[in-house]
Amino acid sequence: MLKSKLTIVWLACALLLSACGIDLAGTPPFDDLTFSNGYSNIAAPDGRTWKVTFEFPKDSRFTGVVRHTSRWYDSSVPFMSHDILVTTGDFASQDFVDVSVLNHKFFYHYQDRDNPPQGSINLLHIFPATKEVFEQLKQIQDWNNVSIRGREILKIDLFDAEGKSKGFFIDMGCNTILVTSVTINAEGTPVP
Repeated sequence: MLKSKLTIVWLACALLLSACGIDLAGTPPFDDLTFSNGYSNIAAPDGRTWKVTFEFPKDSRFTGVVRHTSRWYDSSVPFMSHDILVTTGDFASQDFVDVSVLNHKFFYHYQDRDNPPQGSINLLHIFPATKEVFEQLKQIQDWNNVSIRGREILKIDLFDAEGKSKGFFIDMGCNTILVTSVTINAEGTPVP
């Protein structure tokens, strides 16, 4: 009886969120947004606009073992879709380093304080450039060895229909990136 009531409540919440225009699948509204050449400006049908400031003039590439992947949706940046944690070296080994991701932040822990982990750990906040790139990102699973390439983003400013600033998105030690290329090099990569 309790299980059926919880199911009804869950379905009601899902229907309510969908009716409010929230995409429960986390799919960016590619067809509803207008992207400038180079993706530095984005416009929505309701008049909101975003200014994207890139961190570097050239693409960055993140290659390594995926320790976390999740999809997310935020109406203030509806073109963002994933958090993916890409690791190398000791950070890629669950026997050496414990990792977790919570609320777009990564945490790690290791036992031997005299021997800190070697390698890299990068949490990517992902803006897929196209529907095709988004579909490729959906195929990534934990323990895949991947290469993700694109332009790193320094800041995303949001403006309302009158051009008034409504806030900004900036990462704090992670890597926000406009992804243009995804390669799964190996699935279920064994780690040392």
